[in-house]
Amino acid sequence: ISSPPNGSRDQPAGFTGTLRSYQREGLGWLHFLRGFGFGGCLADDMGLGKTIQVLALLESRRESGAGPSLVVVPRSLVFNWQQEAARFTPQLRVLDHTGPQRARESLAATADYDLVVTTYGTLRQDIAELRDIHFDYVVLDEAQAIKNPRTAAAKAARLLSGEHRLALSGTPVENRLEELWSLFEFLNPGMLGSSRLFAAAGAG
Repeated sequence: ISSPPNGSRDQPAGFTGTLRSYQREGLGWLHFLRGFGFGGCLADDMGLGKTIQVLALLESRRESGAGPSLVVVPRSLVFNWQQEAARFTPQLRVLDHTGPQRARESLAATADYDLVVTTYGTLRQDIAELRDIHFDYVVLDEAQAIKNPRTAAAKAARLLSGEHRLALSGTPVENRLEELWSLFEFLNPGMLGSSRLFAAAGAG
């Protein structure tokens, strides 16, 4: 993949669409984060193609021979991720690990897939199995779902093992600075110190 001088990134060969200029810049930023080992939050407004940018990133990772990635989404977005992946990255092998009929045994075969899609509810229920899998990327969509660090979803997300971490949210902070701490504790553990010290610094 070539890198234009403005910091944007050309879409991978297997991406069957055309990224807009700002999306290519976003893709370049995602690659920049990976290169330096940082987790990051893509906080574009709704409708600007956060999912497509991440799919382009995951397709480039597939082309480079990387292992499977995990995307955690609200139940209402499972079909959207499946549909967008089929449209823009048809070569990505997608495992739908959701619903009461899911087979937990299928998680043992994640090496046969490029992308595992699950929900926050399933994450809470299956964290004992999911935490034992080392993913290439762990991505939280609508990441405000972990804005309260004491919830089961936030605790489970922090237990996931991934080489790289991303969060997608149009509203990364809705009410309190604690929400920012919870997000960054998932993305870059320890970067903001303990929640108590961070809250005290914010109050000061």
